[in-house]
Amino acid sequence: MPRPSKILFVATDLSTGGGVNKVIRDLAVLFRHRFDADVSVVNARSDRPSSYAFPDDIEVQSHRPQSVISYFMLLLRLRRFRPDLVIGSWTQDNILLTLAFLFSRTKTVLVEHSSWHFHHAGVRLLRRLVYPLASHVIVLNGRDLDHYRKWLSNVRLIPNPVIARAAEKHPREKLIIAIGHLEPLKNFEDAIRAMALSRLEDQGWSMAVIGSGSSESRLRETIAELGLSRTEIRNSVDELGPWYARASLLLVTSRLESFSLVLAEAMLAGVIPLAYATDGPSFILEDFPYLLVEPGNLEALSRRLTELASSGELDPTRERLRASIEARFSPDIVADQWRDVIQVCDGPEPC
Repeated sequence: MPRPSKILFVATDLSTGGGVNKVIRDLAVLFRHRFDADVSVVNARSDRPSSYAFPDDIEVQSHRPQSVISYFMLLLRLRRFRPDLVIGSWTQDNILLTLAFLFSRTKTVLVEHSSWHFHHAGVRLLRRLVYPLASHVIVLNGRDLDHYRKWLSNVRLIPNPVIARAAEKHPREKLIIAIGHLEPLKNFEDAIRAMALSRLEDQGWSMAVIGSGSSESRLRETIAELGLSRTEIRNSVDELGPWYARASLLLVTSRLESFSLVLAEAMLAGVIPLAYATDGPSFILEDFPYLLVEPGNLEALSRRLTELASSGELDPTRERLRASIEARFSPDIVADQWRDVIQVCDGPEPC
């Protein structure tokens, strides 16, 4: 009888929320249930509970915050569990993970959740030296694939799974949402300024920026400076489904995005997105170029936002967007793309 693959995910800190940790949880569940794999997750640098619940049949190990050296020693100790695959998700961690499992029976799979040009030169040099030693490098968009395959033979494009979440139905409101960690990279200030330039508040529209982080005070100051009365900051919520069900439009103004799970989830839920044409959104919206705007072009962003808000009938667009996500990023589609990475063995010997 075939035996299940033994798969180990290594996460940095599952308690911080965010799209990457949600993807780790969703992939762990997908591999456990779709491939009958023996899946466990190591919360390597945090002993706080995960923001996203794991089912009982997936073991989650947590460790205290630790130095880089202690972290590397932990990775070395994980070799004794002899997993068939170990999967990492952050560039610096991926480098250490590859070195820790070098010359072992374990295949190392590195998922790149950062755009190839995000890191400084030192990290990029280490990545260039170490990534060829991994079994597979997984990227999330076409631009990253074009970059990595210039010097890697083990790279492939497998997008994140986008899972439909059950949510109560609501009438679509004159509501624009922007979602994510309130950090400078996410650049929510542009979303707020575009809202002010559009003067959509005068037409009864409101905007909710949903998240928390170091930029919150500055964003609140910007809202006050611009005199916006129907634009607010809403701190992170566990379940975004009710927001997706109510909102008409989504703004994604991040300076860098390798995928943008929020964008794909919103499309699946029927929200019309408008995004800066960074790597991830350009990949997700490749069949909808009119929903992309040159990064930093506030006038174009405001103008397109006004056009979408004024459009009389968006339901056909909602259906096309939803169908696009289902056809490209559904769990079934993504599982098929992972199938030859998640191998099933035919006996007691490793694959």
